[in-house]
Amino acid sequence: MGLERPIGEYDSVATWAKGLREQWGGDPLAEDPEKLEALAAFCAFDGRDPDELLAFCFLRRKATGDRFVSVKRRDEVAARLRAFRAASGLSGTEARRLVSALLSFFIHNGVQMHTGMV
Repeated sequence: MGLERPIGEYDSVATWAKGLREQWGGDPLAEDPEKLEALAAFCAFDGRDPDELLAFCFLRRKATGDRFVSVKRRDEVAARLRAFRAASGLSGTEARRLVSALLSFFIHNGVQMHTGMV
C-alpha cells in the first residue's frame, strides 16, 4: 500500500522533524533522507501511514479520556519492526541505521521504544 500523500505532509512526521531540529539543529530529515525512506518503507510493509502507525500505539482511558501508550500495542509495533528489519536483508551498521531511524520516529512522537525491543 502506498501513502496517500507525500510522507512529509503527515502530522506525525512534522512532529518528528520538529523534535529532530530541536535536538540537532538544521533539518535532519532533509540532510539524511534515508530516515524518511526508512519510514516510508516501513509504512508500506505495515500497511499504515505514519499517523495511523502512531495512533495505533495509543488508547484513551474510559473514565477520563486521557491518552496513553498501550504497552501491548507498542510491543506489536516492535514485533513488526523486527519483522521489517529481517525482511530488509540488511545487517550490521545498515540494519542499525534502519532501526534507529524508525525508533526515532516513535520516540519523538511520545512512544518510548529502545533498540532492545527491536
